[in-house]
Amino acid sequence: MWIHLLKTWLIEIPILWLFLRRTDRLTTIVGLGALINVSTWTFLVYYYYQFGGNIYFLELLVALMEGLWIRALWKVSWSKSFLIGLVANAVSFGLGWSGMI
Repeated sequence: MWIHLLKTWLIEIPILWLFLRRTDRLTTIVGLGALINVSTWTFLVYYYYQFGGNIYFLELLVALMEGLWIRALWKVSWSKSFLIGLVANAVSFGLGWSGMI
């Protein structure tokens, strides 16, 4: 199961870097991105396997939570932080759902 978290890191951290490379250093983006993904990934896995539910709703909730984390950790606008969260989760979910990764 943890292999999915590794795959998430491989997809979402480069997306974070693309958006935030002018704002912060690579090491900070990688470290905080990893922590953000761990916190939201464990939430997603726990609720999905314990209660089932709509995976699309849970992914949207995770994208919003990541947007809040991004806004709290970097000096970016609300719209940019939520855009980053949505793009990162849409790409990650899409690649995972299609079986490409």
